[in-house]
Amino acid sequence: MSFLASIGLKPHAVVNDKAAMHSVRRLVQKLIQREYQEVGTILANAGDESRERLIYGFATDERSVPLAAAWAVTMPRSSVAHTLLGASLIVTGWKARGNSYADDVDAGAWQPFLEGLENAEQPLHMAANLDPASADPWAWLIHAAFAQDAARAELKRLFAEATSRTPLHWPSHYKYFNATTQKWGGSHEEMFAFAHASARSAPRASVIHCLVPAAYNDYALALGRRSHERIRTKKSAAEICGALYAWLNTDAAGLDRRLERLSGGFSSYGLNHFAVACYLCGAHADAKALLQALHGEIESTPWVWIASGLRERTDPAFVHDRVCRELGVAER
Repeated sequence: MSFLASIGLKPHAVVNDKAAMHSVRRLVQKLIQREYQEVGTILANAGDESRERLIYGFATDERSVPLAAAWAVTMPRSSVAHTLLGASLIVTGWKARGNSYADDVDAGAWQPFLEGLENAEQPLHMAANLDPASADPWAWLIHAAFAQDAARAELKRLFAEATSRTPLHWPSHYKYFNATTQKWGGSHEEMFAFAHASARSAPRASVIHCLVPAAYNDYALALGRRSHERIRTKKSAAEICGALYAWLNTDAAGLDRRLERLSGGFSSYGLNHFAVACYLCGAHADAKALLQALHGEIESTPWVWIASGLRERTDPAFVHDRVCRELGVAER
């Protein structure tokens, strides 16, 4: 433990948002070297969840648009190349906009944001035409559409297109889930209904069960300081813990053993969301097990959603540390 951490000036936890994963850096390097066949093989062989991580991580790189565009020009029949270009245009637009609510976005950021979304549609539709079996282009079209305030009927159409190709496609579920949230034009009722319906349709061990805690955490964000009293109920605890055991394909007794073997895909997303949701609903035994499984490495979402005060909003690792203290979990 560092001296600054011991006196509370530095958090014990570390925020790791996966933007600079080794595999993403490798992807960027191979595109710089124009090793397009190998990049296509890497993405094609990845599972839906891992491929989404790779594509999003690549898209956050400042070189992503020209690198993806060069691949699409060189190999115009590659669906993956056009998907990567569309995703890069969307994420680059988001970076210009920032993650603030619409009222707080700088006026000069709207044009590059909206242009990025509009320009992404053509390569994504081309990707969908080139590979009619792929759900990935449709997932990214959902991403672009909800950010443009698309009509609910259009969002449902895009989601249906994606899931007709891969019914349990995680990126499509995750992106459509965001479209159902109140902050993106939906409502709490629609968000919970979609999360619960998706979880009921998903088999055990599916990452789709992670939408249940994500819904509760989004609700906590909207409630602010009132979140504890509204979420800490027997009903919410049963729903969140039920989704946790379904995701990990275990029960309460086997939770610790299952967490020890957890790795890959969107496990970090699930661990963070379940840890916060279990804490909020009062399922403290499960929350402690999840906190220990994080090993002091968190993603900023959703910890920053339950931040209290400027210090915690500036660095959500302080939120994690506070929860650890409240629950009696040793900080690393």
